[in-house]
Amino acid sequence: MPKNLIVSTADKNYEILLKELYKSQKNLTNYDFAILDCGMSESSKAFFRDDNVQIKIPKWEVELPSLKIRGRDYLKSSFSKFYMQEYFPCYENYIWLDSDTWINCEKTFEMYIHGANEKGFAICPQIDRASPRLINIKWFYNFPIKVNSINYKNLSRSVSRKLGRKYAGYFTLNGGCFSYNSKFKDIEVLRKNLKIASRKGRIFGTDQVALAITTFEDGIEFEMLPSYCNWICEHHLPKFCEKRKIFVEPYVPHHNIAIIHLAGLDDERQHDHIKHDIITLNKNVIKKSLRFEKLI
Repeated sequence: MPKNLIVSTADKNYEILLKELYKSQKNLTNYDFAILDCGMSESSKAFFRDDNVQIKIPKWEVELPSLKIRGRDYLKSSFSKFYMQEYFPCYENYIWLDSDTWINCEKTFEMYIHGANEKGFAICPQIDRASPRLINIKWFYNFPIKVNSINYKNLSRSVSRKLGRKYAGYFTLNGGCFSYNSKFKDIEVLRKNLKIASRKGRIFGTDQVALAITTFEDGIEFEMLPSYCNWICEHHLPKFCEKRKIFVEPYVPHHNIAIIHLAGLDDERQHDHIKHDIITLNKNVIKKSLRFEKLI
């Protein structure tokens, strides 16, 4: 059995993206792939089972009222992503990837394993020279009358405005991609904070609230990976190396991007024909999809 396990999830709306993610990791060695089924079609489940992919149905790891859930079983993954070893035991390292991601560079992707072995838990802060904006400030003449950020909004809703104000200017930890080692004992701190974060706020975003509390408030140190390990295309389009046939970060040294993340790009996630004007390292402009084209 390989030492490392990649886990993702999908319902019927995201199962095509999940297949693309799965295809993108086929050349990796020493990895297995597993799925938390949050409402996939029977045909898609058969597709994965025919390739010996492990599939489990997650439960609600945190007790929530049905009025808050409203039948949205796909939100289970906000919690179950921190329980991967309970669903799929006996691996050394676990890597969570949202279904709207795919692996662009296998070698750079290995940094998730290096990070998990270094600190136990590895994740990308949502901050980069290509994504400079952290806070949205509304001004009235020379006075800021409204200060908002992802942390302020999520922490205020889920925990308190006091905590939201305290960490309003801090970066967000993107919960769409991360890794942890099976010996990472502070996973229990994260799970404790999931329960705290779920009491008042929305279910969506609970994972990022728990991550923020764990590292900023509780002082648990994560290995912070560079943003090219989880490239959020909504913030800044990547460039493309025509010679190596791979997406790279837009600024020198144009490091290979590990994961292309389509968070926030709803049209891109729903349609595979959308093309963008992508600048190449040769300073050409080409029409190219951000989806995993080997499948489509």
